[in-house]
Parts: sequence; C-alpha cells; structure tokens
Amino acid sequence: MSKKEEKEYEEYESLKNSKFKQQKLPGWRPVPSMIRTVIIYFGFGIVFVGIGVLILLFSNDIIEEKEEICKDEPNSKNCEIKFNIEKDMKEKIMVYYEIDGFYQNHRRYMKSRSDKQLKGEKINDKEAEVCYPAITNKDMGKTKDKTITDTTPLNESAIAIPCGLMARSYFNDNFKKWELNGEEIEVNQENISRKSDRKIFKNVDLKNQWTDIENEHFIVWMRPSPLPNFRKLWGRIEKPIKANSILKVEVENNYNVTKLFSTPDAKKYLIISTVNSFGGKNHILSIGCLILGGICIILGVIFFIGFKMRAKKEK
Repeated sequence: MSKKEEKEYEEYESLKNSKFKQQKLPGWRPVPSMIRTVIIYFGFGIVFVGIGVLILLFSNDIIEEKEEICKDEPNSKNCEIKFNIEKDMKEKIMVYYEIDGFYQNHRRYMKSRSDKQLKGEKINDKEAEVCYPAITNKDMGKTKDKTITDTTPLNESAIAIPCGLMARSYFNDNFKKWELNGEEIEVNQENISRKSDRKIFKNVDLKNQWTDIENEHFIVWMRPSPLPNFRKLWGRIEKPIKANSILKVEVENNYNVTKLFSTPDAKKYLIISTVNSFGGKNHILSIGCLILGGICIILGVIFFIGFKMRAKKEK
C-alpha cells in the first residue's frame, strides 16, 4: 500500500469512528415543566395581543375615502367621482382601485398565462396552450385595434401578446383628470409595481401586442390576489389634502364588472388613503394577532387550572 493510500485509509477510519458518525455529539432535549409551559403560553399571548393592539391603533389613524366607480352611471363611457375630504390627509396619499367579488385565486384563472411570454420571449402554438381558453387575439376579444403603436387590425388567429385569462381580465379603467378644489393635480403612476416584477416583465413585439406588457398597471394586475375582495395600487398623490376639500376624478369607464363576472353583486371602487409604518388600513392582521394571542392565553389558563387540580389530587 502506497503512502497516499495509507493516508486516505487513516482519514477514512478517523471519519468512520468520529463522534458525528457514532452519534456521540452532545445534545439538548428540552423537557419543560408545567409552570414553564404556562409561562410560555402567557408570554406568547401577551406579545401577540400587544402587536394586535398596536397594529389596530396604527390602522385606526389612517384616513381613507372610498367611492364606487360610476355607481349612478354603470353603463356610461365617462363619469365623475367626487370625494368630500373630511379630515386632513398628509402626503403621500395612495390611490387604489378595489374590486369585490372577483376570485383571482381560482386555479384555472391563475394557470391561464404564459410566464415565458411575459418575460419577453415568443412562444409557439404548443407553448401557448397554457393560456387556454384565451390563446388567440380572437379569444381575447382584441381583434379590432391596438393600443400600443397604431390602430392597425390584429390577426385574429395569431397568438395574443399577452395571452391568458389573467391578461384578458386586465383592469383598464382610466382615471384621466384629477381636480382638487377646482385646481388640476398630478397623480404619480411610477414605481407602483414591485421592483423585482419590473425586471421580469418585458415586451415581445410591440407591433403585434394588444397592450404594453411593461406598463406598471398591467404588472400590478398580473400579481393575483388571494382574496375575492381586493385592491391594487394605481398611483400616489404627492401633496397633502386639507379637510373640507373636494376632489373630483374624471373616469373613462371601460371595465364592466357586471358583464365580466356575470353577477350583479360585483363592484368596483376608487380609494384614496394615507399610510403609515404598517402600510395601509389592515384590520385583518390586527384581528389575527388578537385571536392568536387570545388562544395562547386561554391555553395558558387551561394548563394552569389543570396543574392546580392535579396538585390538589396528589395531596
């Protein structure tokens, strides 16, 4: 046996007889007593209740105004929304649109999209099958004209860019003109999507696309919501609004929720809201923390009572 082989053999034997191989490493196995268990439950309960109360207090400080879009004129092409601001709203003020009664988390709906196409790559007929049942421009209802470079008719039988149910249901209402107390203001619509998403979404062929894939409103829409009632960021008002102000918004009403979802209960809203360190108004998170904290405290009480009853029996 050569010196090299002897060395390798010695290393092998040392590894084989190591504490790790022989499972002789020191270990720690916590066995909490009943009192420690009660303390742990009470500790977690107090922490979660405290967090829940804190989030609730922050959430209640948020000022939010919400109006239904074209409530009185649902079939009108254009309408106006008026917000009567009752309290001072500090900058930055977030602008959201909200849709109620739309299950974006439906499995068939979420699968109907081509991630490869959304990354800027052309796809063939086989690859486009993931977009079923909205594959071609005809399926998408996008055959008459384009909204990117010109108004040249699109090829009905061509693969839609982008394709899929998610893209077909894209929210396309346009909030054209904003007036605060009669003075026109600008709404910043940049950086409303996630930075990581903006790096992914790329145009494929502008001459044959029915919409701009790199448009941030489209990118925001393509991130599905887990709940049927959801809101998505549309822009930011970067100036404060004083109390007793009137904000008017001119709306191009393109998105027919009743026709799209085949239900009279579907609604769409425009929302303006202040934000804080915890984001926007979020009662669900605070309620969740309070419930979890309450459960921990109740379990702590149950264990404590059980411990005392057992101690009495032993005496």
